[in-house]
Amino acid sequence: MEPYKKEFKCFSDYPRTARNNLSQIQITDELPVWNLSYIYSNYSDPKIMEDLNKSIAASSDFKKKYELKINKEKLSAAELLEAIKEYENIWQTGILPQQYVSNIHNTDMNNTELAALLGKIEIMTSSISKNMSFFENGLARTSDKYKKKVFMDNRLSTYRNWLSKVAVRKMHLLSEDQEQLLIDKDINGVNAWSNFRRIYESKYSFMFKGPNDDEEKKYTLTELTKFVENNDRDTRQKAAGLFLNKFNQDSYIYAQIYNSIIQDMILIEKNRRGYSPMISVRNIGSQLDDKVVEVMHQVIKDNYKLAQRYWKIKAQLLKIKDFNNADVRAPFVIKEDRKYTYTQAMDLLQDTYNDFYKPFGAAFENMYRCGLVHATLKAGKRGGAYCDYFGPTYAPIILVNYQGTLDDVSTIAHEGGHWIHGLLFSEKQSLLNSDIPMATAETASVFNEMLLTSRLLKENKDNKEKSLYILLTKLDGIMATVFRQIAFSYFEQSAFKTSENGPLTPEQFSEVFVKEYGQLFGDAVKMMPDFKYEWARIPHFMRPFYVYAYAFGELATISLYQKYIDNPKEFPAEYMEFLEAGSSLNPQDLFTKVGIDLKQKETWESGFKYISSLIDQTEKLVSDMN
Repeated sequence: MEPYKKEFKCFSDYPRTARNNLSQIQITDELPVWNLSYIYSNYSDPKIMEDLNKSIAASSDFKKKYELKINKEKLSAAELLEAIKEYENIWQTGILPQQYVSNIHNTDMNNTELAALLGKIEIMTSSISKNMSFFENGLARTSDKYKKKVFMDNRLSTYRNWLSKVAVRKMHLLSEDQEQLLIDKDINGVNAWSNFRRIYESKYSFMFKGPNDDEEKKYTLTELTKFVENNDRDTRQKAAGLFLNKFNQDSYIYAQIYNSIIQDMILIEKNRRGYSPMISVRNIGSQLDDKVVEVMHQVIKDNYKLAQRYWKIKAQLLKIKDFNNADVRAPFVIKEDRKYTYTQAMDLLQDTYNDFYKPFGAAFENMYRCGLVHATLKAGKRGGAYCDYFGPTYAPIILVNYQGTLDDVSTIAHEGGHWIHGLLFSEKQSLLNSDIPMATAETASVFNEMLLTSRLLKENKDNKEKSLYILLTKLDGIMATVFRQIAFSYFEQSAFKTSENGPLTPEQFSEVFVKEYGQLFGDAVKMMPDFKYEWARIPHFMRPFYVYAYAFGELATISLYQKYIDNPKEFPAEYMEFLEAGSSLNPQDLFTKVGIDLKQKETWESGFKYISSLIDQTEKLVSDMN
């Protein structure tokens, strides 16, 4: 395969993914905040409203121009191609204001002016949705004869997969009036609940005495949850008990939120649209067969014993007899248990990705050299980490809350994978082919983490203590992304099924949670009394059935990583083309191109051979060191 020749720079000749006012920055140990002025100068920029009003007017004109033609199946392939490009252009301008303001708000969630602006923008954006909804819905409703004649025309080959996604929606569509009504309703639906949750939790504060504190001090939720990874067990137990008790106290709030989301989906997606099982809503949106997702879930559940084996080894290593949920992320403390400055983290990751493939490393460098990372901790900033994409003409961004641990470095590797993925498909694909389904959304992020782990293990192969530390860090991550997320997924499916008889109380949610998580923990991990309220702490439940994407991405990527091990010279270029494809191919076809069959049970089982080998190495090192 030909080498990947594209070069990346973040100044005046930066490729399509950024405006020319991005400039290279000097990297220091001072944690950065991002510079989003390449999108808008600030949240008061008049161009925000100009773009929204322009898009609303354009969407209205678009509807007048095409609605009747689509309903009467009068568009030729050439005319449909023109319409699709217009549709993309309107949405490209229309989505920017909400995405920009939402990201600014995520770093300043106590700003009521920003919250009000975001609410106003969401209402205006819904006007664009209402005007434009006829397009995909109308195309979906067209006859099979029209689809065969027009959709399959070679002139539309670039959009073949997008048209396939549109076509399968036909059986679940409601009338156009009902679809319009649902757009209005959704302004105060899941997104509103998610925004409320983020704002509400950003105001949480806890008085807590950390191991290095002379007295109690105020901590945010993000800061407090970090103490569950502290080496002092008493600190871990108290921190976990403190925030779990808070979610216990507020469980009635989260039950109300979750019930609203679940009942809305049951009434609309199940009873009206006919999705069954309910997880099919997510599967179809991700272009995955229900059977593929079901097989993956079952294979993981069948391997719960691996997780239990690992936790028993960890309990033995840490000499904890009553190992509980506050211990599962307990660190293995070593003499070289270093903190990484931001500069050291970037240098380590840069070297890792340069060694994998120079063009890949060049792409990664743009992430932090162009001021596209928000890493500092501050009051009012949302917790966790994410990467956001703005479309084909704008650079992606990432948000992390960096505190210098190896886990934090791994988080930057993870989000950096998303960033590279976004850069590559933004360079290659148009907007409609940049809507990455969850089945491939986690591929690049997990692959980046595996490259980092491999590098660290090679560098420390003669240091048993450090090797054990690296293995434990990686396996803790796998426990969280594979086993934990599937336990969450089974909880979701069970909660939805139980809720068909009516909304659940906080205690009923807790009963379902304990049942599903109990199967994962087995006799290896005891549950703290308030752990039953952990479901209330998980913001991903605001996006029903999303959590299994993490397990899917981890296991599918293990198969992908094996391709690299087998063919290290040619695979990197092939991998970058894999990422460039965006959503121009469905996940099953995309993985098939690199020789991986997602329909085969063996594909998922092979991932556990890799996980088992890591546990074997860990067990041997523990034995040797004892």
